[in-house]
This record gives sequence, structure tokens and C-alpha cells, in this order.
Amino acid sequence: MLDSAQNAQPKVVDDVGAPVAAPPPKAAEESPAAAAHRKVISDALDAIRPNLKRDGGDCELIDVQGDKVYVKMVGACSGCQLSNMTLNGVQAKLVEATGRMIRLIPITTPQAPIPLKLK
Repeated sequence: MLDSAQNAQPKVVDDVGAPVAAPPPKAAEESPAAAAHRKVISDALDAIRPNLKRDGGDCELIDVQGDKVYVKMVGACSGCQLSNMTLNGVQAKLVEATGRMIRLIPITTPQAPIPLKLK
């Protein structure tokens, strides 16, 4: 029997930590406008990335679906107590870069449970 942690699928949570559905698979081809929108978002994240890396973290772009941007916080940003503030700052930068209201949705991957050592 396989451990459930080995088969864990990424879990998507909203800004208050409630689970939401994972993003649907992307269509085979993006429209030119969608590709340009994705590029603006990607460039904005690239501009933010040095600040995140300086603290040992990073933010990976997972998917863009209209005004919903799915990201994964990694490194020190994953599980950090200040990650909500970081996400709010990233979202503000994306709104500034795109000129549109953006909903930033963090995707988390459940961690394997830590085994207890009994003596």
C-alpha cells in the first residue's frame, strides 16, 4: 500500500486558507492578448523575485486565467508566517503592472507528516 503523502496532489487555498479547486488545464493555444497579459505578469514577478530570493524564498508562476494568477511560494516563503503579507505585496505589484484587478491565488503542496519517535 502506498503512503497517502506520496500520492498527494497540490492543494489550492484561497487568501484565508480555505481549499479551492485547482486551476483547470490550460487550453492548447493562448490568444495573443492572453499571452501578452501572461508576459506582463511574468515580468512583474521577475522584478519582485530578487527581493524574495534575498530572504531565501521565491514565487513561481503556475498559471494565469484571466485576472486569476496562480502562484506557488517556495523556499523560505513557503509556510512563512509573513507569507500573507508577501502575497499582498506581490498582488499589489501585479495590479500596478497590469492596471487591472488581479486575484493572486497561492497553491500549496501538502507536506509529508513528520514521524514521531517514541522511546
